[in-house]
Amino acid sequence: VSSVLLENCTGCVLCSEDNGCTSCHHRLFLLIWRDGIRQAGTCVHTCPPGYFGLRGMEVNRCTKCRSPSCESCFSRDFCMKCKDKFYLHKGQCLRQCPPSTAAQPGTRECQDTCEPGPWSPWSPCTHEGRTCGCKWGVETRVREVPAATREEGTSCPERLETRKCRMRKHCPGGE
Repeated sequence: VSSVLLENCTGCVLCSEDNGCTSCHHRLFLLIWRDGIRQAGTCVHTCPPGYFGLRGMEVNRCTKCRSPSCESCFSRDFCMKCKDKFYLHKGQCLRQCPPSTAAQPGTRECQDTCEPGPWSPWSPCTHEGRTCGCKWGVETRVREVPAATREEGTSCPERLETRKCRMRKHCPGGE
């Protein structure tokens, strides 16, 4: 057995002179490299970019991500990080973020944008639930956010505003 073969057989339980590792120790992953019709196995602690680790009863394998634009994936069809020039959106790598999302430059992920509806009119000026009395009260206004944009993680602008207002009426009885 050549010294090159021994280097390629590190972590192997079974090793073939032609194909490298065919079985790995319990905690390692079997990574099979294909070059044309030739394939060679290597035992690795972690799978390389473009692969994910799949643990099994008999053998732990590095399995290739389905999408070629995926740099790391959780499963065959769910990407966690995309290659340059792609944006991550719900486990998929896209060239552009879909409508109603915005690209986050640091992470290259598409994040849902929250576009609330218009503001309601200001409420009557109240103080402790009454519309008459002391000099100052509070009035509020709200705006609705469509249910489709209320997902967890979506950053939405303020949906409730309050401001001080001057009470315009005196309560009957002089209170």
